[in-house]
Amino acid sequence: MKNDNSKPYYEKTFERHKNDLKSVESGLRNDIRFDDYLGNLYVGVIERLHHFEGELAGEKIHLEDWQVKIIIIIFGWLKKRLDKDGNQIIKNGIPQWIRRFSTSFLYIPRKNGKSILASGVCIAEAELGKEIGNQIVSFATKREQAKIVYNGCKKMLNYTDLPIKFKEAYSTLELIDRDVTITTLSQDSKKQDGLSIGFGVGDEVHAFQDRNQIDVVQSSQGARIQPMMFYVTTAGTDTSSPGAIEYEYAKNVIDGVIEDDSYFAFICELDKDDDPFDEAVWHKANPNLGISKTYEYMRRQAKQAQERSEALNNFLVKDLNVQVNASEYFINFQEWEACGVDEFDVSQATDVLLGVDLSRSDDFTALAVTYILPNNRYYTTQHYYIPKDNVYQREAELRVPLTKWIYEGYITATPGKTIDYDYIQKDIIRLLDDGIVEICYDVAFATTLIKNIEKETGFDGCVQIRQGFLDISEPTYNFKDSIKNGTLIHDKNPVTRWMVSNMTVLTNVHGNIKPDKSKPNRKIDGCAAIINTFARTLMYEAEEENLYEHRELRGF
Repeated sequence: MKNDNSKPYYEKTFERHKNDLKSVESGLRNDIRFDDYLGNLYVGVIERLHHFEGELAGEKIHLEDWQVKIIIIIFGWLKKRLDKDGNQIIKNGIPQWIRRFSTSFLYIPRKNGKSILASGVCIAEAELGKEIGNQIVSFATKREQAKIVYNGCKKMLNYTDLPIKFKEAYSTLELIDRDVTITTLSQDSKKQDGLSIGFGVGDEVHAFQDRNQIDVVQSSQGARIQPMMFYVTTAGTDTSSPGAIEYEYAKNVIDGVIEDDSYFAFICELDKDDDPFDEAVWHKANPNLGISKTYEYMRRQAKQAQERSEALNNFLVKDLNVQVNASEYFINFQEWEACGVDEFDVSQATDVLLGVDLSRSDDFTALAVTYILPNNRYYTTQHYYIPKDNVYQREAELRVPLTKWIYEGYITATPGKTIDYDYIQKDIIRLLDDGIVEICYDVAFATTLIKNIEKETGFDGCVQIRQGFLDISEPTYNFKDSIKNGTLIHDKNPVTRWMVSNMTVLTNVHGNIKPDKSKPNRKIDGCAAIINTFARTLMYEAEEENLYEHRELRGF
C-alpha cells in the first residue's frame, strides 16, 4: 500500500500560480498581473448564494479553501489587452487588461461540489462579467445534463440576498437590468444559430461523443473580448472522447509538456501506483473528502467494488477519477526532460543514422537524425511535416499548438491537403551530405519516396525496418532504457516532447512490444522515427568495437 506522504496532483495548480506570482514580482513578466480583489469578488458572490439540495439545502454556501483558491486564480489573473500590432490597448488614458484564462478545466469526482460550484460561477459571472449582452450557456450532450447547472442557477437566484432580479421564459433566465442571459444548449437543441456566448459551461465532457457542441460554443465566442470555456467533469471510460483528450491536454499544460498561458487546469486523481482501496490516498482524488463526501460513503463504495466486479469500474471512475481503460505511458516524462540539452557538439559522432516514419499523406511525417557517440551514447534531433490545409483542423483535434510549432520551425507545413513528399525528399537528400550512413525507414507509405532518393542520389544505405513485434521490440526497449539511464540526449524539440508523453506500447504473449499507433489523436511519429534508428545502432556499436576501435573520429 502507498501512504499519503506525496502531495495530491492538484497541488501542481497552486504551485504554477505561485511561480507565476514570482515571475511578476521579479519583473520577469509584465504581460500578466494578479488581481486578488477581483478574484475575491467572485468568491463573495458565490458565498451569498444558498445550497439547493441535500442536508445543507437552504444554508449559505461556504467554499472550502481549495475552491476559494481555484476561483481566485481563474478570475484574478489578467493579461494585457493587445491590438493587432501587439501593443497594449489604452482607453481614456487607462491601459486595458482582460482575463488571462480563456479555458478552465476542472476534473473532479462526484460528490465534491462540482454542480454547486458550476452554478455559482455562472451567477458570479452574470453579476461581475464585463461582456455586454453576455450569454452564459450550460452545454452537454443531452438536455437533462445541461439542465443540471441551469436548474442550480435558477434555484440559487430564487433564494439569494443578492439584489438580482430575473425572469424565466423558454428555458432561459434573463437577468433584468444586466443584459445577461443564462440558458442551456444540448446536442438535440434547436438553439444552434445566432449565439454569442461569453461563458460556456461544458458539463461532464467525458460523455461527449464528438466535438460538435464544443465547436458550436467556441465558434460563437469570436466577438467576445474575454470569453471562457469552463469544463467540469469526472473521469470516463472512453479514452478517445473529447473529454479524455481535453484531460490529456490539461495534464500536459500542468506538467509543462505544452505551454499554454491561457489554460487553467485543476485535476484531482490518484497517483499511478496508489492502491485504490487504501483510505490514505482517497483525498488525492477527493478534495472535499470528509466534508461533502464522507469516509462512510467511500468505504461502502470500496466494499462493493471489492465484492462485485461490476461495481469496481464505477468506483474507480466516478469516485477516484481513474480512466479504467487508459494505457500506461511507456516513457517516464521526467526522465525524458532530464535528457534534453540546448546545444550539443556532434563532432565526436562515429556514425549518423536517419530514421523515417511516414504516416498517411494527410497526417504527420517524422524524420529523426541520431548521432552515435562513443561509450554507447546518442544524440537525436527531429523534424516534422504536415499538410498546410489541415493545420487548423488538426490543431483543434489534437489540442496542441501546431501553428506555433510551425512558426518556430519544428514543423514544415507543405502546401495542400496532403503532404508533398518532394519537400521531405529534398530535406533527406540535403541530410545525406551531412554524413548519413543509413536511412532507416518503415516501409509503410515510404516505398516510392525511398526509390526516388536511391534513383536520384545513388545512395545504397536505405534499410527497411520491419514493424512487427519480433523486429521492433528490442529497439523499443533500448529506446526506453537509453532515456532511463541518460545515454540518449535530445534537442528539446517540443513536438517530440508531446509525442513522448503520448507513447504507449502493445505487448504480445511472448512479452515482445511495439509502439501503439492505433490511437489517432495520440501521435508518436517522432518516437517511431527514433526507434527506427535504434534498430540499427547496435550493429554500428559492435562494428565500432570490433573493427574500428582505433579509427579517427569523424567530424561534421
